[in-house]
Amino acid sequence: KITLELTKNEFNKLQKLLEFEKNEEEKHKQKEEEKKNYNFIQLYRDHMSEMRWLMTNHQFASSILFFIIEHMDNRNALACSYSVFEDYFEKHKTTIYRNLKILEDNGFISILKMGTSNVYVVNEDLAWTDSNDKKRFAKYDGKILVSKKENKDYQYQSQFDRFKALREREGLK
Repeated sequence: KITLELTKNEFNKLQKLLEFEKNEEEKHKQKEEEKKNYNFIQLYRDHMSEMRWLMTNHQFASSILFFIIEHMDNRNALACSYSVFEDYFEKHKTTIYRNLKILEDNGFISILKMGTSNVYVVNEDLAWTDSNDKKRFAKYDGKILVSKKENKDYQYQSQFDRFKALREREGLK
């Protein structure tokens, strides 16, 4: 413990110095917060040709994809039933199913079963909403539980391979 005797002028200077340090620390914290990019979605240039193909050839499927991207969490997942899509788009279940299948078959999304609902996971090489170092958590973050029994083939699927097949099949660059 140190005891100091200060004049009123010295005390005022010390107090101003402490306030200055506190203000500088707050400014630094505010600048760091401003650097963070909240509520964003980044799309990767590498797969813009696939996006153009989808928008040109399957407009409704691209609408569904953008709905999923808009509502997905920061791990690229959205859990919902078909009725969410039916209500929003005012389309029949078979139309929804057919267009989700286009998205899945061509590597835009993966679909995981969760009881009577599904979890839609957007290909992290197409779109991402978090820092790049968190991509390894793209599949799950603990908020969504899915059954391995209902999703046996998911771990063996490769969205990249499906994108590659789409590029080759459609001659995309």
